[in-house]
Amino acid sequence: MAKYTLSRSNVALSTSDDTLTVISASNRRFRLVEVIVGGMGTASAANELRVNRSTGGTTGGGALTPVKEIADAPTQAFTNFTTWSAQPSLSGDPLLRLPVNANGGVFRWLARADQNFECRNGEQLSFRSAVGTSNVSLTVVVDEL
Repeated sequence: MAKYTLSRSNVALSTSDDTLTVISASNRRFRLVEVIVGGMGTASAANELRVNRSTGGTTGGGALTPVKEIADAPTQAFTNFTTWSAQPSLSGDPLLRLPVNANGGVFRWLARADQNFECRNGEQLSFRSAVGTSNVSLTVVVDEL
């Protein structure tokens, strides 16, 4: 197992576009370990980042470089995108709802020992705003198995 951190700083949320999409490799799986979202605005505004399983998406664009928790860990097999030509379709109810106030509010979610939001065989997780379009910083930690 190896942990990897993905982070975006001061990015505007969108209710129609993913802030981040993480896609498991066909021969590996990953588990969501931690999510931190913090408001970067100068005025109070309600925002809610939802984490959903998703499908599809056409032509992924920008990507983040995952940071390894341990320097000699293998290169990650999962991929991620910050932009798409056509956005993924969200599937079912959100796995998580992460509230944050735009004016410096911070919300941290940590997986419990019995809580496994796992993706495998090309499954994907989308991080997208359910409410609000303020700027936030986002940190996502995944454990690839």
